[in-house]
Amino acid sequence: MDKPATPAWIDLFDPTDEERRWAAEATGLRVPERSDVANLALSSRIRTDDDDTMYLSIPYFADTRNGHKPGPIGLVITAHVMMTLRFSDSRAFELAAEGCHEHHWETSGDVFATLVEAIVNLAAQNMEDVSAELKKLSDRVFTPTRLGTPVLRECMLEVGRLEGVQARNRSSMLGVQRVVSFVKTKKPTWMSDLVEVRLRVVDHDLKTLDEFDDQLTNKLQFVLDATLGFISTDQNHVMKVLTVTSVATIPPVILAGIWGMNFKHMPELDWPLGYPMALGVIVISMILPVLFFKWRGWWSGD
Repeated sequence: MDKPATPAWIDLFDPTDEERRWAAEATGLRVPERSDVANLALSSRIRTDDDDTMYLSIPYFADTRNGHKPGPIGLVITAHVMMTLRFSDSRAFELAAEGCHEHHWETSGDVFATLVEAIVNLAAQNMEDVSAELKKLSDRVFTPTRLGTPVLRECMLEVGRLEGVQARNRSSMLGVQRVVSFVKTKKPTWMSDLVEVRLRVVDHDLKTLDEFDDQLTNKLQFVLDATLGFISTDQNHVMKVLTVTSVATIPPVILAGIWGMNFKHMPELDWPLGYPMALGVIVISMILPVLFFKWRGWWSGD
């Protein structure tokens, strides 16, 4: 295939060997392997060559809003071109491409800033979605209507799902924050004053999202604790009912045991109304404890 003019941005999506070879010939750069961008070692994630070429990577990136599988992202940036290497789809790259076409960016620094801005904006939308779903879940849990254990269990599962979404979003933003901080510190030749200002704004947005993440995490933990507390309250209520029932049946058992003894002389056996009187006393002995518990508020839980 013919070698076209080198664009400002080359996006390699799960590239084949031929595509990797073309990208290397078009840019004169080494195309990282997946093992390189997925490496968790800091020295492997972020480094700069002598010619001011930056090799950056985000080992874990997940577009949680669209349910795409997480995967690593690699970036190779020079003064003339930015090359990205990714293995899963992401709405952030589509938004970045639309932004580059809209503003007609031609430098690698502007393209890099546009991509980072798109990732951060998408992460903010993801967190807003989690916050909205968490509010609905909170309204569902904290209701005057008594919820059964199966419903509360569903709420716990929903809390776990939201925490999983937020954890993936948190891990992605951590990698982006490290990349942005590194580029700001190094100040490569391709970073103009405008790009530096844009990255400074992005860095501030990342810190704001980090604070928002803490709030969401605390709220998730609060809802989870409340759900567990309601389940515990339901279990205590069941145990209370069983306890009251067992206490109310103790006097009848005692009376029935007394009248069931096989003594030769028992006056009650000769009474004409002894049997119905015994049944009546047994019923009264059950009703009196129940009324006492109700009077004290132990039965209703008030």
